[in-house]
Amino acid sequence: MRKNTKEEIIQATALLIQEKGYVGTGLKEIIEQSGAPRGSIYYHFPDGKEQIALEAVKWTKEAVILFIQEELTKHDDALTAIQAFVLDSADRFEENRYFVGVPISALILETSSTSEKLRKSCEEAFEAWSQEFMKKLQANGYETETAQKLGTLINTMIQGALVTALASKHAASLRTIAEVLPLIFIQPEQQ
Repeated sequence: MRKNTKEEIIQATALLIQEKGYVGTGLKEIIEQSGAPRGSIYYHFPDGKEQIALEAVKWTKEAVILFIQEELTKHDDALTAIQAFVLDSADRFEENRYFVGVPISALILETSSTSEKLRKSCEEAFEAWSQEFMKKLQANGYETETAQKLGTLINTMIQGALVTALASKHAASLRTIAEVLPLIFIQPEQQ
C-alpha cells in the first residue's frame, strides 16, 4: 500500500533528522527525500520545518510505542521482558538495523533552547515510552508509584545507553543495562 504524501514527508524528515540533525535538515532536502512536490510541503505544513519535525517526532513516538509493546509481550515476567528488549536493542544496534526515526535524545539536545514546541514534543515521547515499561511492571504486580519510577529509570537508562552506543559505535552500554537490571528491580512483594 502506497503512503500518502503527508506520511512520505513525515517519514523522510524523520530519516533526514536521524542522518543530519535538525539544523542540518532543510526543506529542499525534505522535498528531495520525500519526492513530494514543493507545494505539498506548504499545503500540509504551512508552519514549515518545525511543524514537519513535530509530526516526525509524533510518528517516531507512536512507532516506538508499538515496538516496545510488541517486544514486551514476548515474555510474561517484567524483568525478563525488559532485559530481552534491551538485549534485542543492542543486537539491532550492532547489526545496523536499529529503528529508523527521529533520534529524540539528539533532537532535544539540539533544539531544547530554541524551540519550546519541539522540547515539549520530545518530553512527551520520553514519557510515553516510560509509560510502556510502567504498564508492564504494573501487570506484574508493582504498585503504580514504584512502576512509574522504575519505568522512568529504565527508559532513561536506555536513552543514555543509546547515546553512549552512538559515541562508542558498539552496544556494550545496552548490554550492561540488561546485566544490572536485576540489581535495581524491587520485587512487588517487597514494596
